[in-house]
Amino acid sequence: MAIKLLINGLAGAGKTELLRTLGTETFVVSRDAKKFALPIPHMLVDTYYDMDTLLYGGKIKDDDGNDQTILGIADKLELYAEKFGQYPENVAIDSVSQIFMDVIDKASLTPNVYGSQGAEITKEIGKLTQFVHEFLELNGINVILINHVIEEKEDGKLTGELIPFGSGKFLQKGGFFSTTNESVTLVLEGSQRAVYLRDPRKQARTMLPDLPDKMYLENTVHPEKSKKLKDGEEYFTLKNHLQKLLDNQVVAEEWSI
Repeated sequence: MAIKLLINGLAGAGKTELLRTLGTETFVVSRDAKKFALPIPHMLVDTYYDMDTLLYGGKIKDDDGNDQTILGIADKLELYAEKFGQYPENVAIDSVSQIFMDVIDKASLTPNVYGSQGAEITKEIGKLTQFVHEFLELNGINVILINHVIEEKEDGKLTGELIPFGSGKFLQKGGFFSTTNESVTLVLEGSQRAVYLRDPRKQARTMLPDLPDKMYLENTVHPEKSKKLKDGEEYFTLKNHLQKLLDNQVVAEEWSI
């Protein structure tokens, strides 16, 4: 059993920071145009070649025309297993929205004959979603997809709704939000950071009825500045949220026929 969780947020909201509560049980695929700074096992994808190379590795030609071996996610997971004696419990992809833009940029380099660019984007993203499901989820590895969203505007005014960015049929079908049952969205509210767990206007939803619609993050640098919680409330941590989702999946499995 494994869960797939989508983490949405505007640029600069601190989506990657949510991974801080995780440890060596997690492997991060970092494709976010910056160095990955957390003490968590990870691979840094500094160049995107194509989806097959990202997922499974391969050989490319360097500037001198020589073959250069590129290790893909599958290769790095084998190295993780060699080091830790088992595969990771969680794989986080930071971020799927950047990979989506990589695919669009790559497709734009080819002639657009009868919608060939759109077909190429759909095919490449299909490879990613298939890998996530068949290679990771079905092998019992939890998947965390970190995704960038933007604020919707109508007549130049913000509507309060958050929407994914991108293009093509995949986006029309709902993007990565449509591929997950569990999705949270991180937003800035004044000096506080809040996590929406249930709000379609914020691209957030959950199958757990007992969870609140929104939780706050503790300010770990200045705890005294954290949002004051009511009795019975708790701060959101990604580690605790994943465990709640897994516990619920165990209960649901008991009803499977």
